[in-house]
Amino acid sequence: MPVCFPGLRFSLPSARRKTCSSIALLCTLFIPPALIAQTNSAAAALHRADSLAAGDHFEQANLLLSSLVQREPHDAEAWLKLGEIQTRQRLYGDAMKSFESALAISPGSRAAQSGEVHAAIKDALSFRAAGDQNGALAILYRALKSVPDSPELLTDFGIQADGMQIYHNADKALTKAHRLDPSNLKTLYALAHVELDEQNMPAAEKHLRAYLLKRPNDATAHYGLGHLLRMMSQYDAAVVQLRRSIALQPNQVASYYELGVIALDRQQNTQAKAEFTHVLSVNPYHGGALTGMGILAFRGKNYQAAAKYLGQAVLYAPSYVTAHRYYAMTLAQLGKKSQAANQMAEAQALTAKQAQLSHGYTIEKSSATQP
Repeated sequence: MPVCFPGLRFSLPSARRKTCSSIALLCTLFIPPALIAQTNSAAAALHRADSLAAGDHFEQANLLLSSLVQREPHDAEAWLKLGEIQTRQRLYGDAMKSFESALAISPGSRAAQSGEVHAAIKDALSFRAAGDQNGALAILYRALKSVPDSPELLTDFGIQADGMQIYHNADKALTKAHRLDPSNLKTLYALAHVELDEQNMPAAEKHLRAYLLKRPNDATAHYGLGHLLRMMSQYDAAVVQLRRSIALQPNQVASYYELGVIALDRQQNTQAKAEFTHVLSVNPYHGGALTGMGILAFRGKNYQAAAKYLGQAVLYAPSYVTAHRYYAMTLAQLGKKSQAANQMAEAQALTAKQAQLSHGYTIEKSSATQP
C-alpha cells in the first residue's frame, strides 16, 4: 500500500498495513510543526475573513487578509479572497492589485481573471463618470495585460478607445473580441461603429447588417446603417433604413436630419426644408439642420436669410466645415469680404485638421503586449 511522506514513497508489507486513520496520523509526525501552524493559520484566516464578510464587516476582513498576504505573499487564494473583499468595498484599484498578485502566482485562475475584469470595468466606469477618459482607458489597458483574452474586457477597451479616436487599437481589440465570442451583439455593434469611424464602409455595412439580423428592432442600428448608406450615396437604401428607424423610434431628430441631407443632395429642396424644419422644431440649436436651411436659402439667393441661419450654425457647430464654407460664400455675396475671408480661412484650417485626425490616434508601442 503506497504511503506518502515528505520526500519519501514506499510500501508497507501487507501483514503490517495500518488503517487509513493511523497512517494519516503517522504522516503528520514527519511534517515540520511550523508548517502545520502556518497552514492552519492561513486556513483559519481565510475562514475568519469569510465569516466577517458574511456579516458585512468588510474593513476587518480586509485588514485580516492584508496581514495574511504580508506573511504569505505567495498564497494565491489569500490574494484572491482579498481582491473579492476589496471589490465588495468598491476599492477597485486595490482589488486589481490583489487579483494581479493572484494571477502572478496562478496565471490560470479563472476566479482571479474574472475578478480582474470586473474590477477594471467598474474602476473605468468611475473614471469616465469623473470625466477622466485617459484614466478609464489606462485602467482597461492595464487589465488586458493580465487578462488578454477576455471578450468583455476587450469590448469595453475597444469602445473606450473608439470614443477617444484611437481607432487602430479599438479595431484590433474589437476584432479579437468578436473572434473570441462571435455571438456577442454588443461587440458586433461596437466593431461596426469603429469601422464606420475609420471609413471602412464595406466592413461596417457587413457587421451592421449582421447585427440587425439578430436585433431587427434596434432603431439606433437602423439609423447607423442609413447614415452609412447615405455616405456611400446609396440614397434609396438609406431612406429605407432611416424610415425604419423613425417608425421604431419617432421621437428623434437624427434620422430626420439624414433624410434632409439626402433630399438636399438630390436637389429636392422642398423635402429637405420639411425635414430640417422638423429637426429645428425639436432642437433649435442643431448645427447641421441650421446649415441645411442656410444652404437652401443660399440656393434661393436669399442671402440675408442664409446669413442668419449660417451665422447660428457656426456658433452652435463650430467644427462643421460646410457651415463655415457656405457662410463665407454668403458673406461674399453680401459684400462682406473681410468676414468672408475669415470664414473661408476657418473652413480650410478645419479641413486640414480633420484630415490629419481622420485616422485617429494610436497608443504608443511598448514592451507590453497591446490589445
